[in-house]
Amino acid sequence: MNKAGETMPGLTRLDIAVPEEQIDCALGLLVRHVSFGWEEQSLPAGRTLFRLHTDKPALLEDILPEIQTLLPKAVVTRQTVENQDWTTAWREFFTPVQAGRFVVLPPWLSDADRGNRQIVIIEPKSAFGTGHHATTALCLEALSCLLDAGLPRDLEALDLGTGSGVLGIACAASGLTVTGTDIDPAALANALENIALNSVQARMRVCAGSTEAVQGQRFGLILANILAAPLRELAPDIKTLLAPGGRLILSGILGVQADDVAACYADLGEPARLEREGWTTLIWQRMDKAKTSC
Repeated sequence: MNKAGETMPGLTRLDIAVPEEQIDCALGLLVRHVSFGWEEQSLPAGRTLFRLHTDKPALLEDILPEIQTLLPKAVVTRQTVENQDWTTAWREFFTPVQAGRFVVLPPWLSDADRGNRQIVIIEPKSAFGTGHHATTALCLEALSCLLDAGLPRDLEALDLGTGSGVLGIACAASGLTVTGTDIDPAALANALENIALNSVQARMRVCAGSTEAVQGQRFGLILANILAAPLRELAPDIKTLLAPGGRLILSGILGVQADDVAACYADLGEPARLEREGWTTLIWQRMDKAKTSC
């Protein structure tokens, strides 16, 4: 994102509309190439629109051939857009997100009425999680559900793929001690900034990597808002990191993928499910106590 007050010249908007079965592939492609972020919008018939703005012609030369190869069913449109102050435009777009016990706010709205919700302040940068996407909001609702069910506040929590740190910060603000991991250095920098904004440095740390970064540790709560494919691939590692009787929240899962992901964790029992806008979040609660409904 540009500095405040700057105008970005020669911007191109690229819209990529993909069918349901290619959403994971599209997200993987964007994560590799578009570190500065994109917008997502659900379309009819299960399709998703990914929109990005760039002033980098070289990026388009790199990404367009890959789209044609990896996303043959994608509908791609490209157009030049009017210059504007994108910092101001983003501020106009960012609205408070209420999810369960929490409300996610940008710094310039930190004085807004929060009701009885816990404020999580997020400086919006790139696509690292502002709470607006259904999967992030679902995770916050799932965390709220566990807190309402008596989640102990002395747990060690893992936020796998922390992004902006929004989920880990929500845990830390609720009294948990949190480790956040991410493979993207830019995401880690954004997470550190947000940790400081929320004054939870004493309760949350971040480190580079994935499950290997915390190998040998055990966590009473694990949150992973990533994608269905890595959730399946990482299932053995995630289950090893989960402390006996621990809680697990998995998100970033399309509704049609939920059964396949749940099957990889079948030894943990049947998860509770939260659903919104075609996305599903899976929640495993402590197995040695009666379940409560999320």
